[in-house]
Amino acid sequence: MAPTGRHEEAEEASRSQSVARRRLPAATHEEADVASSSRSLVGRRRRRRRRSPSILARVAQSEDEHRGKRKRSRDAKRRSKKRKKDNVEVEAPSASAATEQACSSDASSADSSPVRRPSIQGRGIKMWETLDSATRDVYEKLDTKYHEKIDRHSKLVTLDRQLPRSCLVNQNLLPVRDSATKMIFQAAKAVLGVSSYVDGKLLNRSSGFLIEWGEASTILTSALLIRSKSPSIDEWLGKDEYVPNAKVFVHLLDKEETTLVAHLLYYDKHYNVALFRVDMNLGAQNLCFGSEAMCGQEIFVLGRDAGLNLKIDHGSVQYKGPSIYNRHHYMFFSCVIAQCGVGGPVIDFDGAVVGMANVQGNRFIPSCIILKCLDMWKKFQCIPRLHMGMKFSAIKFLDPAHVEKISRKCNVNAGLIVEEVCGGSVAEEVGVRTGDIIECLNGECIATTIELENMLMSICENYLDRREGIGCTVDVTAIIVCLQEIVPKVFDDDVGPDTG
Repeated sequence: MAPTGRHEEAEEASRSQSVARRRLPAATHEEADVASSSRSLVGRRRRRRRRSPSILARVAQSEDEHRGKRKRSRDAKRRSKKRKKDNVEVEAPSASAATEQACSSDASSADSSPVRRPSIQGRGIKMWETLDSATRDVYEKLDTKYHEKIDRHSKLVTLDRQLPRSCLVNQNLLPVRDSATKMIFQAAKAVLGVSSYVDGKLLNRSSGFLIEWGEASTILTSALLIRSKSPSIDEWLGKDEYVPNAKVFVHLLDKEETTLVAHLLYYDKHYNVALFRVDMNLGAQNLCFGSEAMCGQEIFVLGRDAGLNLKIDHGSVQYKGPSIYNRHHYMFFSCVIAQCGVGGPVIDFDGAVVGMANVQGNRFIPSCIILKCLDMWKKFQCIPRLHMGMKFSAIKFLDPAHVEKISRKCNVNAGLIVEEVCGGSVAEEVGVRTGDIIECLNGECIATTIELENMLMSICENYLDRREGIGCTVDVTAIIVCLQEIVPKVFDDDVGPDTG
């Protein structure tokens, strides 16, 4: 029985191996069929792709796009090379491509700015010495063009950085900058540049401002515009010389900066005012005159320089009067103006004219005197004035300690001190002497020389209204404190009281 069992087991194992051998090739055939079917599927897809017109079109379109991109890239490179070649403009035939590259702009790849400064790759004197002559010539030519372009740009009104700074950039004016700027822009429309010529040569250049306009326009300025000589600092001597036939031009503020010939209407040597007419309706808004400027009041002085740029100066009215060399109608401000500002308006923070700059430096004529001059010229075609034969200074502008001493000694708090009496004058004949005090004139108290000028001009106007002739004698009454009559008592310290 045992052998029989072993034989059966052997046969069963043999059958199992045979079955395994038969199954193994079957699996291998299945895998081969799958692989074969996959390859046939890929082939069919490829064949369908070749036969499909939409696929072919997309492929062709993609290839065209790639070709177009490559072509555009090549064209851009060609244009870039051409631009570099045009910019370099090499004159020497021997200049190589290395020369062009060495003189190329390091800002050539920057954004849109056409102003490019040429540079050489490398720095220092040694680097410059190693360059050939062609490279140096190209660099110097490009550098010259660069600076010429910079000069042209600097002349553009938007890029002009050479204008003188005005006072409005001062930090002290920051709280009123906006309002002051608007006011000044409005007033500046009437401020013009004026110039005078004699025999084709420039005599003076200053400013003026429009006071009337219609079919013709009237411009007020300083008579210094036509003054040719000023040999003495003492204005009372009257040695200044004027050229009334000088050719005067008014420079307008339009885009073309039109220049017109101005005709002299009138000028006055004493007050140094002049009126000119322009035969054209300038159409600008007239400046209005305000009240008399007060000491300590802040003001602006406007003018035009040779380039018609607006000159703006800021200051305050000074607490001082004219010296013995200055005429009595001047007031003073703290700022100092140039020659081009002479004749320009002095305005307050409301834009009203409170005076006119009359002399290079810090003097101006107050509006009250200007208005008197204009009124008398319109009425009588002249500006007459009374001559008292004396020079004055105001007690008001002295040091308070000095004023207090005058008050104690003379019992006078305000008035005009006689600084000088002209020989042979009526004042000298009636006994007025240097150091005396004028308290009142025709019953009115006088505190400053400006008040004196106003009163004298009013007296002249009244006499001319009554058709009295120029050159007549006018009676004026004055209250004078004569210091010769105030004789202090002198005691001898060596003589004591009699003790008997």
